[in-house]
Amino acid sequence: MLGKTSILAEKNQKIVSHDCIIEAKELSKNFLVGENNIHALRDVSVKVNATDFLVIYGPSGCGKSTLLNIMSGVDTPSKGDIIVRGTNIGKLDEDARAQFRAKKMGIVHQNPSWIKSLNVYENVALPLIINGTEHNVAYKRAISMLKELEIDNFANQKPTQLSGGQQQKVAIARALVSNPWIVMADEPTGNLDSTSADEIMSVFHNLNKAFKRTIIVVTHNQSYWSVGTSRLEIKDGKIIKNIRNG
Repeated sequence: MLGKTSILAEKNQKIVSHDCIIEAKELSKNFLVGENNIHALRDVSVKVNATDFLVIYGPSGCGKSTLLNIMSGVDTPSKGDIIVRGTNIGKLDEDARAQFRAKKMGIVHQNPSWIKSLNVYENVALPLIINGTEHNVAYKRAISMLKELEIDNFANQKPTQLSGGQQQKVAIARALVSNPWIVMADEPTGNLDSTSADEIMSVFHNLNKAFKRTIIVVTHNQSYWSVGTSRLEIKDGKIIKNIRNG
């Protein structure tokens, strides 16, 4: 799976492991719920290097998904800065953040969203088509990506006909089809059995080791704590552990 001849090897950019690719500077995020001001993040600062596999761990409601949403530009901080590849994305408007995310990142969610009228390879090709790639080129690349993940036998099925683990692999294929350097996943194993979950984490591990992609995975599953090359533990909106291997 994802061998050295992968289409993910097309990029020939020099990657330096200590290059900072994402930097969060004193991030805080507040939400107003009724009359209550909820502090989801409190002065969080962290650096993510170009070849990191960052695991963000913590219980439900601790702020880990909020941090990921700010890192990806889905949301903006109430205070602080989020610098991604030299761009302060928290200062961009919503459309500019969406364009930046589409070009620089691949996102995998716990519950993938599908266009139900489209089959698997058409759903995988969709990010390319939205960004202006010709349909036939996008479809060819989508099939190639499905082959890399060894799920091309599902290409003509509807995603909703697949198991949870199979759907999550399709979601990874969709996240990778644009060949991003940064891949973010929010609880990607949350709805899966342990075998399927381990397979998904193995895919991320291979992307990081073989293709030097920056991987950021949010999880509440402590068994995946040791998978990362760097690890954050969050509690009540604050980082309580920040560990980097080596």
